[in-house]
Amino acid sequence: MMNAEKILRKFAYPIGILFPWLLTPIAFLITDYLPKANVPLLYIVMVVFIAINVTVELAIINALSSFFAFSFFFAEPYGSIMIHQDEDLLTILLFLLTSVLVGYMATKHKHNIQKIRMREFMTDIELELLERLPKAIDTEDVVAALRDALRPWYENCVLITHGDNWATHPMIRRLTNLRKTYLEELLELRLTPEVIAKIPQLEQEHDVYFLYSSKQVIGLLRIATANIQHLPKDIFLLLLHQVNISLERTRLAADLEKEKIAKENELLRSALLSSVSHDFRTPLTTMIGATSTVIEFGEHLDKQQTRELLNTVLEEAERLNRYTQNLLDMTRLGFGKLQLECNWVSVEEIMSVVKKRLRPLLIHNFLKEDINPNLPLLYVHAALLEQAIFNVIDNAIKFSPTNASIDIECTKEEDKIIIAICDQGTGIPEDEREKVFERFHTAEKGDRRRSGSGLGLTICQGMIMAHGGNVSIHANPRRIGDKDYPGCCVRIELPINNQQEQHELPTSAE
Repeated sequence: MMNAEKILRKFAYPIGILFPWLLTPIAFLITDYLPKANVPLLYIVMVVFIAINVTVELAIINALSSFFAFSFFFAEPYGSIMIHQDEDLLTILLFLLTSVLVGYMATKHKHNIQKIRMREFMTDIELELLERLPKAIDTEDVVAALRDALRPWYENCVLITHGDNWATHPMIRRLTNLRKTYLEELLELRLTPEVIAKIPQLEQEHDVYFLYSSKQVIGLLRIATANIQHLPKDIFLLLLHQVNISLERTRLAADLEKEKIAKENELLRSALLSSVSHDFRTPLTTMIGATSTVIEFGEHLDKQQTRELLNTVLEEAERLNRYTQNLLDMTRLGFGKLQLECNWVSVEEIMSVVKKRLRPLLIHNFLKEDINPNLPLLYVHAALLEQAIFNVIDNAIKFSPTNASIDIECTKEEDKIIIAICDQGTGIPEDEREKVFERFHTAEKGDRRRSGSGLGLTICQGMIMAHGGNVSIHANPRRIGDKDYPGCCVRIELPINNQQEQHELPTSAE
């Protein structure tokens, strides 16, 4: 289409001059069936066609050539451009005037239609761009949206951004090395209020448009507007303005996110110090008290009293060890240093290790297990899974009434192994069930109202999710009617879809 248009424009003037003379045989055919007065209409149609498809200048040349052709062949004396009859002269002059006017109006109409189509096209681009810009979450999204919008004009515009291979674009290759250097300097320009005020001047000097936020130049847009006919500059500049607004919005959003993260980290440090100071002080105070009693009054204490004090020291030391382990696990989870060293292990083995660790804590409560004997092996990091389950049961023990059971049920559902741990405590309100997995979260009501580091369930969730599983909290279905102690269930889901395939790999290798 473009090549045909270029060829037409290249040979336009010879065609415009010669075509009326080539059209004359058809005009003679018309005179055999219609009056000679209809011949000028044939030439006028040709003038209108050229005016619409080429230019008004060529249409005027074609009209003049048609004037001479009509005078030569259809006005007396024939074979000469001289005219003797006033009637023919008037006809030819009216034909010439009509041809020029019709050609001019046809060309003007054509330009108006092209302008309307271009504005409609620009409006479509604007709507698409304005739909994408609010969804852009960073600078790259904004630049990508603009790049897609400019794709129809790829040969006539180039978007110059950091790290982009813009120097190979045809529009850039035609520039001198000095102008390329200027573009590189503009791209690296450090923005200040004074420099921002000079941007319109810089755009005019270097024939570019700036894409920038209040802090830095994001890119430069160089566009050959002369090659894009009827480009509505007002809409184009409005689009660039909207892009710059989006760039500033994404910058502010990024700065706000950084500030939010910094604030959250500060709150996290404060919460960590508060939690550690409280949770560590209690066992340390007990250990110091028991140890100092044994040292000062050891000679006056019997063996039973001494043993009780030493057991207190041991229990508090183990409690302190659990807090320390939770903090270490939380650190590993937070910094992404949790490495899974998976092996095949059964659910029974996991639960056996957990029960041994829980013995010192099961003073006023007991465990009830219901483990499906046909469960497949788990391909997991055994120590991490044990720690996750231990944290859940430890949390359940803390908030269960005396002599209440902790019910553990292990089953298989489709492609998952489910470990449900249910207690008989005061329960967790539905609107708090997601929050309990947040670090250092302590609810005012429900199972999280007692003191604790607030890390147990957070660590459990992180460890299970590291295995591709999920942890959720639900109401205890066996205690729905109990308003005082409705309890709750922590549901641990572990996928087994690909585990069997992983288990078979060593066998096939052998």
